[in-house]
Amino acid sequence: MENEFVDQVRTDLTAYAKTLSIVGRLRLIGGSSRVLGLFLLVLTVILLVFGITAFCSVAAIVALSYCMPLWAAALIMGGVYLLFVVLAVAFRKQLFINPFVKLLSGIFFAEEGRQIEEQRLREEAEND
Repeated sequence: MENEFVDQVRTDLTAYAKTLSIVGRLRLIGGSSRVLGLFLLVLTVILLVFGITAFCSVAAIVALSYCMPLWAAALIMGGVYLLFVVLAVAFRKQLFINPFVKLLSGIFFAEEGRQIEEQRLREEAEND
């Protein structure tokens, strides 16, 4: 009788461990696929923005070249890009790091966050 109980517990623990392993792998696959999709979307948008920016820069240089020498117009556009780089470096945490960390933590910890929020709401309802 006791051996049967121990064998049943061992079988149940093995099944539980396998189930936890499968759930963990599925969560990892789900999260990484969303991150990969997000990465590809951001890469596509960045490439499109670079193309549009290059086209607009050439147009601005041509437009400015009617008022000044071509080399001066090109230097002005170079200065504009240098200003953008300096601003991006100065505000990199607010512009890039914080939003991506928040987004990635939302992707990987969405289920845990929902459970914590549901627990908090249950406790608030019980206290009222």
